[in-house]
Amino acid sequence: MAALAALFASAALAAGYPPPASQGLRPGSYAWLCAGGADEAICHKHVPARLRRPLRIPVLAPGSPCPRSRSGRVSESFGIALGPGPVYPVPFPGGVYHYAGARSEGGWLYAKVLWIGRPTYRGPILIRGRQLDGRNWLGFESGARPMADLQIPPVPSSFRGWRNNPSYTRVRAPGCYGYQIDGTSFSRVIVFSFEP
Repeated sequence: MAALAALFASAALAAGYPPPASQGLRPGSYAWLCAGGADEAICHKHVPARLRRPLRIPVLAPGSPCPRSRSGRVSESFGIALGPGPVYPVPFPGGVYHYAGARSEGGWLYAKVLWIGRPTYRGPILIRGRQLDGRNWLGFESGARPMADLQIPPVPSSFRGWRNNPSYTRVRAPGCYGYQIDGTSFSRVIVFSFEP
């Protein structure tokens, strides 16, 4: 854990947000929830601007070991979660997402990810990410041009008090990746490997 903290403290940071146009990503909003029957009043809204903190995802030299974040079970109701919370991606056993057999669209693989949140946090969530050991950014949700970020509104869907939002993370190639998860009271960077 100390090695991971040192890496974040000393590593050079990537180019700022948003991702370059060459990544083929489109702007995000709450609109991705509309297909799931969400309240139409929120569909065209966005997370508060204050959640758009600078990205703190470090850069690694190609071939470097991936400093994966700790994973484990945080609730008996869900699978293996990644990171310190209060918002977590699932499933990430050992800090690895295995994509063998994943479908692809527009050169982007689909990785099904469930975002869960502790009952103590009810606010909005902004999720962004990119590759640590390469030039690829993460995309989110469906289509040949995924969204550049995933925005989850403050009105949670809940299961036994936990919010849970099924989604897709979109990835172009295997490697070491980081999510930055921003809420009103926290900002976390968590790292995982995307492998066959």
